Amino acid sequence: MTFPLLFCIAEEAKPFARKALSTGYFNLAESRVCPTKRTGLKDDEPLETEFIGASKEECQQFSLEKARPPQVNFIEYDIIAVVDARSAKDDTLLLQYYAQQLDPPYEDPIEYEKFGPLPPKLNVWYDFRIDYKDAFTVIASLTEGPFETMHPTYFGLKDELTDERGIFNVAEAEFLLSGGDLERLGIPK
Repeated sequence: MTFPLLFCIAEEAKPFARKALSTGYFNLAESRVCPTKRTGLKDDEPLETEFIGASKEECQQFSLEKARPPQVNFIEYDIIAVVDARSAKDDTLLLQYYAQQLDPPYEDPIEYEKFGPLPPKLNVWYDFRIDYKDAFTVIASLTEGPFETMHPTYFGLKDELTDERGIFNVAEAEFLLSGGDLERLGIPK
């Protein structure tokens, strides 16, 4: 199974990054060189990374540069997790998904009656601020979820499922993804 890179971009977020890494769902981006093996941090090992002070755009670019062609088989290059100053305060992380242009015959986004083409734009990153404990659920949904419900849920209703604090409601998304309210997704019963 592949797992996204986790970028810790704020010094104060290092303790939280350790917590997120302890889930086992991420590969730590330690240096600006693509990792050659999947490693975890030992309890007494300091978290060191060359990405402190980096922008989310620099993290995105690093992931894309290493994805063409993929250099290792344990990294999910189209999803990254960014641990920032906010993460240190509220135990959330920024999960980002790259909706890439696919090769024919899948070159265009899928058209949905209620929402139009989804994802609405290709070759762009989509942000999902989530509780770190929900990371595996979101990663699995974005990479393995059925397009007919995943696209409307994560892209068509993204704004509706994001609260006033900017946190994406993963529980509600999963309810919809499992067919809990097909009308809301624009899918006839």
